[in-house]
Amino acid sequence: MSRSRRPRLEQWTVKDYEELAPPQSLVPFVDRFWHGVVSATSPFRDFTIVPDGCVDVVYEQLGSHVRCFIFGTVSHLQQFQFTPDAQYLGIRFRPGMGRHFLDLHPRELTDQHVELPAFLGVRPDELAGETDFLAQSELLTHRLGTTLHRLDITPTPLDRALQLVQQNREVWRVDTLSELTGCSARHIERAVMAHIGLPPKLLLRILRVQSAIAAIHHAPLRSLVDLAAMLGYSDQAHMNRDFRLLTGNTPAQYQLALAQKA
Repeated sequence: MSRSRRPRLEQWTVKDYEELAPPQSLVPFVDRFWHGVVSATSPFRDFTIVPDGCVDVVYEQLGSHVRCFIFGTVSHLQQFQFTPDAQYLGIRFRPGMGRHFLDLHPRELTDQHVELPAFLGVRPDELAGETDFLAQSELLTHRLGTTLHRLDITPTPLDRALQLVQQNREVWRVDTLSELTGCSARHIERAVMAHIGLPPKLLLRILRVQSAIAAIHHAPLRSLVDLAAMLGYSDQAHMNRDFRLLTGNTPAQYQLALAQKA
């Protein structure tokens, strides 16, 4: 697993934030492992959850006390209150892929977070027994891999289509998903709601804004007019509206905040 300390704007209440990429066998399912420690001296406790189509399994550790949560897909900006001095370890699943490893239905988790006694048999106290982020991630990687092999999990046509959406900036319409999967638009509507817990049009809007965020991180000085055109928006104003709705900021404000943190 490759390790990074990539800064992200929503992590300004968190210190020592870092990420690990999953091994190749888990790449179709897991976006990243992440870890951070909440600063006890920060006056800010609220963490802004930006819609990204993903589900996160999160372990919170404060001293010897550890809890496990599942955060479902969110449809709008939400706030989560950190516990001061706590450490957080998370697994972020790619859109729709968490369902393969969870007993809970994705639609039941939309805009919710639920405490779990364990995840894939990994109890909170068992994870606390590991010494650092790398060891904890390796334990979770092993359990994920074992589950993958035991259940013989393979991505469905819809899973592969959603992966293409995230890789291909021209795929932003439900009828394109229908063409990629060979399924009717009505079937896509039902499948996306069942697998992810969001209507497909909203999911595609979220994924396009996430592509804009990634593009701004990759090239912070990029022209926003060019970015809107690259992502298939009708104009920059269209991109601005979606971006503000789902992040609370305009792309220009995001660029400025990113530059100030550099």
